[in-house]
Amino acid sequence: MTAHSPALKALAQLFARSHAGRKGRGLLDFQPELKAVLRAAESEDGEAREQALKDLSEAEASGLIKLERHRRDPDIILKVRVPLTNESALFAHVSKPSPTHRRQALANQFKQAAAFDLPGEWRVAWNAFCERMAQAALSGEEVAPFERGDLSANAELLALLTKLLAWRGESLVRFASCVLCDNSKRLEELAGMEREGELRGKLCGKLGRLLDDITGGKVRSLDDLGIVPNPRFVLLSGPLRLRLDGQWLDLGRLHGSFRLAQEDIERAEEIATTTRRCLTVENETSFHELAKLRSGELLIQTSYPGSGTLKLLQRLAAEIEFWHFGDSDEAGFDILRVLREKSGRNFQPLHMQRGQLPFEQESRGRPDRKHWPFYD
Repeated sequence: MTAHSPALKALAQLFARSHAGRKGRGLLDFQPELKAVLRAAESEDGEAREQALKDLSEAEASGLIKLERHRRDPDIILKVRVPLTNESALFAHVSKPSPTHRRQALANQFKQAAAFDLPGEWRVAWNAFCERMAQAALSGEEVAPFERGDLSANAELLALLTKLLAWRGESLVRFASCVLCDNSKRLEELAGMEREGELRGKLCGKLGRLLDDITGGKVRSLDDLGIVPNPRFVLLSGPLRLRLDGQWLDLGRLHGSFRLAQEDIERAEEIATTTRRCLTVENETSFHELAKLRSGELLIQTSYPGSGTLKLLQRLAAEIEFWHFGDSDEAGFDILRVLREKSGRNFQPLHMQRGQLPFEQESRGRPDRKHWPFYD
């Protein structure tokens, strides 16, 4: 019997996947059928089978396992029995960490993470989270999105989570990623984000699930942490006036579109417009075509709205009509839904119909009239 025995290695692997191996609990010994062990060891026939049976018999002689034989014909082996008390010995024999050892190592990782330095506002929540994950690791419960078999990946996630919760100030996501991960794209990868709309709308992937869990839903986007995909500007066109430091600034006199910083939106004492309608436009190409018309409508370019766009929408007069012109696909209608929910404004769809073909805004071509609704 050698530590390299395919049969004993297969037996250990089967044990690790069993209820006793995953949970560390069980009333009965682990007892797979012999044919299942031979199949897992790829030793069902010929010399490989003979060697497997020899290794199993030697393991029985050493007290490592027990072989359950047919009561009338002892040469027929029915099952391989591993007493739960022999778990450590079996895995030591095949030079693998036992399931109990792996569960304990994972639990220790969470317990050690509880000592990481965090701001006071998240300290209690972080400790409770780490304790809960440690208990789940020990009992074999779900620990996703952490990996039971990849402690190094878990260590990266745990360290990054504490850095994110301690982040202060506003920075672009690529800069924050360099500071936090020493890699300009790593933060977006771990957050499961590839498109600007996803960045601005919500956290996805591992980071999103974890931050939402730890903070009780208070952190659901990188924006919530001050980490933004682009500077907080709003691209718009049309009649808009801001009173700053006691003086009115009339941006409606500009012939072209312009970008307005969120900081200026927030510090303005008043914001006013003479328009009856505010139209948000999903695609920037369509926005610029509409802006050329100088129709007198207030136009705002946005897909999933960032914080700057939402601040402006919330400061506009409630009696204004709010419309959204987007693609007639699932994402376009989801943007419309998010605009309604986050702005608190009753946005209506313009030139958007479910099931419409073609569904992209640009497919309508250039606007063929100067005034609302711009297209036939």
